[in-house]
Amino acid sequence: MCIVQITSNYPRALATPHHTDEQPSNQPTATHPRSMPRPRKSSANEATVSLPSGGTSADLQHLSTHLGLPLDVVGAVMTCQGMGVRTSRSGARAASASEAGAGTGTAMAAMSNVWGDWMSEEMTAAPPSSTAAAAVDVPANEADKEPADAKPASSTTAAAPTTAASGPRAYVLPLKPRSADTTPGLLLQTGTLDASIPGRGSVGKVPRAVDLECPTRLFPGILGMKFVSVVSSPTACHSVGITQDGRAYGWGRNESGQIGLGYSSPCVPVPTLLSIDASKTGNSDVRFVSAGVGKHHTLLVTEDGAVFASGGNKCGQLGINNEKLEACDRFRKCVVVDYGVEEEDAVKIVHASCGENISALLSSTGHLYTAGSSEFGQLGNGETGEYIIAAGKLGYANCPKFLRRDLFVQSEAEDKGGMPPTSLDAKGKVKCVSLRDSSSICLATVSCGKNHVIAVEAPSSNGEIPRVFSWGCGDYGCLGHVVQADEYTPRLLSSFRGPMFTNNPPVEAVAGSNCSLVRTKNGHVYYMGKHRSVGEATMRPTLIDALANNGHVVTAIGAGSQTVFCSTANGVTVSWGHGNHGELGYGKGENKSSAKPKFVNGLDSCLITSLVCGMGHTLFLIRDEDAEDAKAIKKLPKLEEADVAQFVEQMKSKKGGDAGDEPPKKKQRGKGKKS
Repeated sequence: MCIVQITSNYPRALATPHHTDEQPSNQPTATHPRSMPRPRKSSANEATVSLPSGGTSADLQHLSTHLGLPLDVVGAVMTCQGMGVRTSRSGARAASASEAGAGTGTAMAAMSNVWGDWMSEEMTAAPPSSTAAAAVDVPANEADKEPADAKPASSTTAAAPTTAASGPRAYVLPLKPRSADTTPGLLLQTGTLDASIPGRGSVGKVPRAVDLECPTRLFPGILGMKFVSVVSSPTACHSVGITQDGRAYGWGRNESGQIGLGYSSPCVPVPTLLSIDASKTGNSDVRFVSAGVGKHHTLLVTEDGAVFASGGNKCGQLGINNEKLEACDRFRKCVVVDYGVEEEDAVKIVHASCGENISALLSSTGHLYTAGSSEFGQLGNGETGEYIIAAGKLGYANCPKFLRRDLFVQSEAEDKGGMPPTSLDAKGKVKCVSLRDSSSICLATVSCGKNHVIAVEAPSSNGEIPRVFSWGCGDYGCLGHVVQADEYTPRLLSSFRGPMFTNNPPVEAVAGSNCSLVRTKNGHVYYMGKHRSVGEATMRPTLIDALANNGHVVTAIGAGSQTVFCSTANGVTVSWGHGNHGELGYGKGENKSSAKPKFVNGLDSCLITSLVCGMGHTLFLIRDEDAEDAKAIKKLPKLEEADVAQFVEQMKSKKGGDAGDEPPKKKQRGKGKKS
């Protein structure tokens, strides 16, 4: 379990803490205040075994202290041995225990309340298994009998698969663009507007108007309208915003022509209206519903389901079926192929996501299409197509157009009911087999990290738990499969199966550079991978319990190059990681990094409807519907166009650089032939 703290510069009444001691207002407040444990001294009492599992009194006291629960409640939970609810067996134990002391009955009652409340919330619909069967009322003498071939219970026993083997799922289709379900909001940004800096240098010591250290309303004079979508990615220094009426605005780094303005430049600091040539669409007033942003390229999805791309194309990530074209600074129509049939507008796209050199699309039918680099298997086609170009130089079978991917797998061990493998075979891989319903699987969301992809299955009408799949580069455990290994095909993430997710299924997944986040229906967030340059990697999905255990319902999540954000339903936003350019949003004079979730004070009481993390910046949409929203918005700083006029002129003077995937490099002196 991932134990984290949320720190702030002032106390907040966000959750009922486990302690009652008040802290001074000038001291950080944490949801789980802890001190370094002192070495325990052995004594005769501590050696006494007092729990069925073999624990001692000292172990019980240790748990009580760190969980913040009464000693008798912890003892009751441990005594129930996972039965969860009151049964004839537990009643018999309570009766026998009451003969030894009257206090035990009280503890047993407390156990029923604490453990039972959790069971009713998370595991109401228990699976039909031997474990669930043991929770019903049966005669005490029958309940205590063990089968002749019974084996000791083990914590490594795999959860029973919840995937129906009877046939394809009844998906709720067609999918709608995610912007259709997003509450419109006002645009905010924290981090630098000088997109030429991130990844190459630091913000100077002299403060500039374009270096935003806290969430700031972006040009309300010209962008006073509401947005339904903001888009960036962990490796992207540019962004796209889509307004309520379907207009698209782009800003940020433009060295490869990725903003699609017809020219390349180091930076476009002010959001600029994007358009597509009417000759390519037959319509001079095109509206957009989704967008995807990669390191050097941009995708725009129209309301008719067509996709257009601009920017760098060295790996075919634009999907325009032109391998020779390395870059374009105007939007061109993408080629989307379903089962080898190329038909104009045959597939209606509703969602797009981009990684460094990879692009992924979802159709209204929930089908997955990818194009671009195959170096780490991020295309999801089962191979990298690696070949030798020259000595010490490798090439890969990249894909220049969008092809449908319909092969989904799980490990052979899990297919047989076992646990995920923790080791690799001789080829450095995990042996996988195709899922029985692979060809009919439909997805609801897809998100690209730097070189990996994570997706969540579409909901079904019969209430089956949506599955989570991940593939691509497996560095730092960002795929959540326990081992660091690349996956060339979308692989089932088994951690999100089982009864605990029956009433709390996964609904959204977000990929950072080398990490992934999964949000569930009840607002719990699971983390895997690593987003800071220091510390250990998290190899499997791990609950961020500092939020979940204190009643916070997370409604929006984001992961960037080295940052992670979570925003809750009660107007609280936290972030952690490393933000050298102010992208963590802590404010002027505050630290540029945090190892633990920390409050973003500038967004206090603001309800975030959407957020996204890029490289060197973070974007938010905040709700503006009532007096409380207006009061919170009024406190936010603003940045007007006049404040950055001088910087805009500097960028305009640099317009017209090379339209390639990288900026032109300076020539080195003292090398080469003299002229």
